[in-house]
This record gives sequence, structure tokens and C-alpha cells, in this order.
Amino acid sequence: MTQACVLERLGAPDDMREIGFRRFSRTTVGIATALILFALAHAAGAMPVQPQESPAVQQAPAQPDAAPAKAAPVATPKPKGMLLYKKPKGMVLYNKPAFHNGHLVFWHGPWRGGAASVAPTPNAKPQDFLILVDSADASAMRMAAEFASTMQSGGLNVGTVPGETSAAALDKAISGDTADLAIVPMDGLIESGKGQTDKGAADWRERAPYIAQLSREPIALIAGRAVTDIRQLAGRKVNVEMPGSATAASAAIVFSRLNIAPDMTHEPLPEALARLARGEIDAIFVVGGDDSRALADFGKDGRFHLVAIPYAAPLQALYCPMRLTASDQPSLIGVDEKIDTIGVAIALVAIDAAPDSPRADRIAPLANLLFEKFDQTLGASDNSNWKEVNLAAQITGWPRLGATQVWLEQNKGAPNAALETFRNMAQSAAAASEGPSGADADRLYESLMQWSGAAQ
Repeated sequence: MTQACVLERLGAPDDMREIGFRRFSRTTVGIATALILFALAHAAGAMPVQPQESPAVQQAPAQPDAAPAKAAPVATPKPKGMLLYKKPKGMVLYNKPAFHNGHLVFWHGPWRGGAASVAPTPNAKPQDFLILVDSADASAMRMAAEFASTMQSGGLNVGTVPGETSAAALDKAISGDTADLAIVPMDGLIESGKGQTDKGAADWRERAPYIAQLSREPIALIAGRAVTDIRQLAGRKVNVEMPGSATAASAAIVFSRLNIAPDMTHEPLPEALARLARGEIDAIFVVGGDDSRALADFGKDGRFHLVAIPYAAPLQALYCPMRLTASDQPSLIGVDEKIDTIGVAIALVAIDAAPDSPRADRIAPLANLLFEKFDQTLGASDNSNWKEVNLAAQITGWPRLGATQVWLEQNKGAPNAALETFRNMAQSAAAASEGPSGADADRLYESLMQWSGAAQ
């Protein structure tokens, strides 16, 4: 299916969130900062900035007896040896020296608040949001595009940024301020936080709270017909996407917990499929391949299939059981086949949105719009991934964005413990076997109550 999304690339001068320079010595920074800020404020037409007074520059004393005279306009001289940089579009000049990761920073996005913020420029778009999404995950890319379209119809300017969404990549996104939101598999994030008790790790988790748990994406293991058990892949070549990708992180967790040590290769899915067809690798590990056009066109010659991934005890804390049929992958699964595998929960997270931070306050209207309009928009879409979303679902061990928690508390109905228990059982049965679907849970519950005489 063609994805209706506009990819906005970061890195071009007009889209940079911050411009930094190489680290200076402390002595040089004090003098250079005053000169550069002064030159930028006057030459680039930005908001006036008060330069720091240098001991080497003395202000001439006022002449009280001098008659006032109308001075002619004098152009501001350009300091010798200084380079004047044009203001990036949509960025705002700091009104005092600011440092980020050891670099002197001059510009920031219009969303920033606090003592260092100033009024946004006329060209700034304070409602712009960027969603980071794994370019290798076709399902996540589709959900990101649909989410962006829905938010835009609600008056918020939202765009998607393809990239990597592993824990390490998300950490870089936080440090580099390259996105506002991200759609990420939660197994890598939760696993990365285990065993880390230092303050920095805890702060990192708080700075990436989740807005909502989305769908559960199945993990597909593609191999030749000769491979019938995942354990046969020990020591053999298995492609797991590029290093730093969420797929590579998930593969490392799954194989490690199953005590299987394959020889992992790192190539994009189209190239990996070509190598698998030529017999140069033995299997491919794929997360969220339901919407992948390359995968849909692969395996029609009948030489390849999906290998089952057992829902073993070591995997149960991070994954759920799932079953794939020919309707999911017709070229890799026979008409009467059912392949048991595992699925990973993906979530929409806010980046650099610690509690009471300017970013958390800025994202709050977007989160409220998502929750208020979900049933009429995304929840009613043809994409089955959105239909499975339960906005109230919790992710154990990970904080939720404060605005969404407030919304849920204000809009929750009277709890029914028996109904919730029965619904959870029905959903588990649907995922593990041919039991009832989650959508039938309420109807079945009412039937059960009538049969037992509990309901009048």
C-alpha cells in the first residue's frame, strides 16, 4: 500500500534545531561569545542581545555639557576575523550564552522555554511536531503517516522523520533534539533500562514517557524450507537489519534469551531478501513486515517459509504470543498453515518530555487531541493496527506522559473488575489459539451473565 506521508529530512541548514561550534577553551569562550552574539544580533536582524562587558573595552564617559546633536545613521561594523551566520529558518536566538553537550549554541527551536527563551520569530511555526519512525518497519511507517495526517486535520502541523529507533538511537534523538515524538518497539527500551541504577539512566527514562501503547507487531523469521527449528540457526547467518535499528535490538534480545548465537548480518530488507534467495545467508529476522512491499513479493517460488518462534518463558516478560496465517504472508505460509510466533508492543513516546518540562507542556495539546478524537479517527480507520489500540493500556516499568494520565483519570468510567478480567482472558485466548476475539469480549460476557442468572 502506498504510504501517504511526507518525509522531512533533518540536517539541512533550514531544519537544524541548533548550530554549535567546536569546543573552545574557557578563556576564549568568554570573549568570543560576547563578540559573536553582538555581531549576530545586529547583522542578522535578530532580537537585541546585551553583550558581556569585556575588561579590554572601556566605555567613554558621558559629556553632560555637550549640546545634543542628531547623529547620522552609522552601519554596525563587522568585527575583523568574525564570520556572520544567517539565522536558520524557524529558529530563535538565545539571549545569553548557552552550552549543549560541551558546545556553544546560538539558536534554539521556538518551543523552548525557561530563562534562555525569547519571543518566537514571525516565521516560526510553534505547532510543528516531528515523529521519528524506523524506516525499516513498514507497519510503523504506515502508522506514523496516518497519525500525522490525523493530527494535521485537527490543526497541528506534524511530519515524519525516518531513522532508527533503538534505545541508543532514541538517546541520540534526545541529546540532539531531532524529534518530538517516536514510534518505537518497547522491548529494546525496557531491556536497556534493566540493571541501570545510576541517575542518568533513570532521568533518560523520564525524558521519554509514552503517550499510548499502540499495536503489537509480529516478528517473522524467514528461512529456507530446510530450516524447521529456530535452534538450527545457531552459528548461521541471520540478517537483522542495520546496526542501531530497533529490529537489530529485538533480534539480539530474542536470540540471547533463547540461548541461540547466530552470525548476524546487517543489511536493509530488500538486499537481505536478494541474498537469501541466492543462498548467501540463512534467514532474515523481521519486525513489522506486514506492510512491506518487498516482503509481500518474496517467496512466490515456494523455496522459503516462516519459522516458528516459541513463546518460551524467557521471552514472556517482553513479548506476547501471536499466530500468523496465509492472510498475513500468503507467499510464505500455506493456505492451511498456522505459524506460532511472538509479537512486540510498540508505543508512541514523547522525546525530551520529562515531567513539568517545556516540551511536556507543548506536547500536551497533541496528546489530548489524539485521545479525544481517537474513536472517530484512527480507531475507526481500516488499519487493523489502530483498531487494536487501547489508549488506557499500561506499559509496565515505563512512565506515561503526565497529560495523558490526567486525561484518562478525567474520562474514565466506573470500573468493572469482572468485565476487565473476562476481556483480558478473551484477548489472551484470541492471541494464543482459535478463541474469541477481543472485540467479542463484551458480548460474550453479557451472554455469560445471562446464562448464569447474574444479569437481569
